[in-house]
Amino acid sequence: MRISVCMGVYNGEKYIKEQLESIRLQTRQPDEVILCDDRSTDTTCQVVDEYLTEHSELTGWSFLHNEKNLGYPENFYHVMDCCTGDIVFLADQDDIWDMHKIERMCEMLDEHEDVKVLACTFGLIDSEAKEIHSMMAPTEGKKRGDFHEVSIRQVFYKCEWPGMVLAYRNAWYQRKKEKSSIPHDFKICAQAAEEHGFWQLEEVLAYHRRHEHNTGGEEHRIHKLLNKERKLKEISDYRTILNAFEGEQVMRTEDGLLALKQKQESMKGRQEALLSGKIVSVLKNAWRYRGEVRGATLVCDLLIVKQKDGDRYEIK
Repeated sequence: MRISVCMGVYNGEKYIKEQLESIRLQTRQPDEVILCDDRSTDTTCQVVDEYLTEHSELTGWSFLHNEKNLGYPENFYHVMDCCTGDIVFLADQDDIWDMHKIERMCEMLDEHEDVKVLACTFGLIDSEAKEIHSMMAPTEGKKRGDFHEVSIRQVFYKCEWPGMVLAYRNAWYQRKKEKSSIPHDFKICAQAAEEHGFWQLEEVLAYHRRHEHNTGGEEHRIHKLLNKERKLKEISDYRTILNAFEGEQVMRTEDGLLALKQKQESMKGRQEALLSGKIVSVLKNAWRYRGEVRGATLVCDLLIVKQKDGDRYEIK
């Protein structure tokens, strides 16, 4: 079984070397590592070139350069198409992998041929690689080492599987791929889950770095999470993605279409409740869509509508 690692690269000069090191030191080495720079304007290309020169013993590693800026996620779709391995691991430029990540996930894929996409769990680190403990950290609902299926409803409910935790079967992906505006990780999770082929291994095998320039705008700081304008933009962006799922006809089964519709309706209601500025509206929406709204989400929304303009929560 040949292993590929693919990474979309853009302005990652500060953290990319640490991620490359965590891939180089894997206990099971990939056969192919493909990085693709999307016209970075900082010193990212220099950092990568120097790293590859320093480690000239690495075989199968290549560094591609786009002729024009493709943007995210198109750059990732492009580099995914370049991968030739049987199993493809997605990697982000600013995270860190546990040294056993490839080995452990390949063991599970070897044992379970029906799994199309496999996720591990992950921890959070800050810009200095220190662990983050936050109310919005990944949930811990299973025992370590547990291996379980993730349903299509859970994918839309949580949307908590960034690319850096995923490995997929390339033959399956090549049959599914179509031009898309949907983030690559979200799409393949949903497609695999709809086919009962998305599974999760409850082992922390990667660390997602939160910093000022995360592509997805992820946040853990309370005063940022409780900013009304930021939250409304986040909801609007998510609704755009959900509408793309519908417009591109990604979901093909009754379960998939129902899960998508329920999430679209609950997010529309959430947006309207926040815009109303009324606690009662937030509570009514949460009750109406109680199967779609997480407890932490309800608490955040209540605190947002409770605060007055100009208030800031400085809780750490």
